[in-house]
Amino acid sequence: MRIALTLNTRHEDSEFEVEYDPPHTIELIKHGIEATGHEYMFIEADENVVENLKRQKPDLVFNRAEGLRGDSRESHVPAVLEMLGIPYVGANVLSTAVCLNKAWTKKCLEHHNIRTAEFHVCSSLEEANKISFHYPVILKPNEEGSSMGINEDNVVQDVAHFRPKLKQMLKDYRQGILIEQFIQGREFSVGVLGRAGREPEVLPILEIDFSKLPQQVGNVFGQRAKTIYEGLDHYVCPAKIPAALKKTLEQTSVDVCRYLDTPDFARMDYRMNEKGETYFLEINPLPGMDFDMDHKDFSFFPYMAMKAGYSYDELVRRLLESACYRYGLKL
Repeated sequence: MRIALTLNTRHEDSEFEVEYDPPHTIELIKHGIEATGHEYMFIEADENVVENLKRQKPDLVFNRAEGLRGDSRESHVPAVLEMLGIPYVGANVLSTAVCLNKAWTKKCLEHHNIRTAEFHVCSSLEEANKISFHYPVILKPNEEGSSMGINEDNVVQDVAHFRPKLKQMLKDYRQGILIEQFIQGREFSVGVLGRAGREPEVLPILEIDFSKLPQQVGNVFGQRAKTIYEGLDHYVCPAKIPAALKKTLEQTSVDVCRYLDTPDFARMDYRMNEKGETYFLEINPLPGMDFDMDHKDFSFFPYMAMKAGYSYDELVRRLLESACYRYGLKL
């Protein structure tokens, strides 16, 4: 079988390429595909992706394309693959579009009684003037991932700080800004891995240990915490939590993946307040796959998988097996 890895290559360490895959991740996935005994090929997810897919004719695509532009950019490659009739690893067109939009995701899950923090989306200061909400709130670009545009100063305590922050974010990101009730408390990340023909596997839960991070990050796991202060000391995996909380996070995450139709892999973030109530924050249907421990450049999803006992090659195989089962292919 000819298996193509399709993604956007990271060429610089800028905020707007933080979701793209660096060369070391490409090599890791390549090694994992080749370890299955199948032919590997690479297709950059740029404006030439349609022509290159037609020319190279892969039997299966390991899709990690984040997209180049637009508010549904993560759906572009899945849409092309479906149009061309090429099976692929990962969430479908509708799921990637919905999951990139934080507000749509939360609305969908609210319908299924998944608890999420109160929120609004504003595209202008005038629109924000018509909304009432309780402080503190956190402001996030509504259609970005990887904590893009999020740091400690995104949490605002009053209207005097709210208005200038919202104005600046509207200017910088040119999209609706999610205004979300800030849940002060513990933060967890949960990875779910598809299993061919069986209930998906929940990987060991990870907790961000804010006590190990500098005070200036302000209990916000944003770009500063993820990049400047990256390090294993800041994370506890498996999280040291009671069995009841573990069960709640695991079952909620499996339910979220079912409701949002992310069959092969996904990673979800949660907050827990002082009452022990858990709140869904967001989902990443294309979780990062970086695992360069020498340079402390790693993503939560493969780190969780390693804690579950998988090698990187085994993780890649599991993802391929999950997709092949759905399409009736034999890996």
